[in-house]
Amino acid sequence: MSLSYEQLEPDSQQVKKIVILSHGYGADCKDLLSIAEHWKRFLPDCLFVCPNAPTVCQINPSGYEWFDLMQTSQEKILEEFEVSLKKFIQFMETLLEQYNLEEKDIFLMGFSQGTMMSLQIALTCKTKIAGVLGYSGKIFNIPFLESKIISKPPIILFHGNMDDIIPLEEMYETYEFLKKNSFTVENKIFENCGHSITPEGLSLGLNFIKSKISEIKL
Repeated sequence: MSLSYEQLEPDSQQVKKIVILSHGYGADCKDLLSIAEHWKRFLPDCLFVCPNAPTVCQINPSGYEWFDLMQTSQEKILEEFEVSLKKFIQFMETLLEQYNLEEKDIFLMGFSQGTMMSLQIALTCKTKIAGVLGYSGKIFNIPFLESKIISKPPIILFHGNMDDIIPLEEMYETYEFLKKNSFTVENKIFENCGHSITPEGLSLGLNFIKSKISEIKL
């Protein structure tokens, strides 16, 4: 595998769908494992995979980063971003091959920097994936992404109105860009919430996954 990771096998012992949960800047694969454990109870045929970003975080060596937010050169940041994207795609393709599944069987969930990764991967994937769940994040760089879009999966974005890491306005920029480009996209804003995932957000995320699986079955 191109990335280290932890995973939770489905209770049914038969993998029909995969949910990849991507952590934020300075965290690690264990950060979102509790969410996977919660969702797993309601999605018995889903494999949950939590990868580590490929690089040790510059300001928190116990965690990882998809790209260095302390880097002052935008060119350097985009280079690191592309390296992580390639490793993530290799990771995803290996999983799909291992379980004999297709892109339509995979959901990407991300928090913060993990949302940036998930959106970039999903929108540039050759085949439409099942869906994207973005918590407290945004499209990292709209001009960098815009010319590369070849897929339009369903997307749901969650954000706190008091987020001081990625301001709500930046999520709205992403939302409006996606709407303008004819994506099926929803958003949910949480009052008095900062840069975090709420219990309601978890429930809505679970419902999103369940609804998309039901649509696939129809």
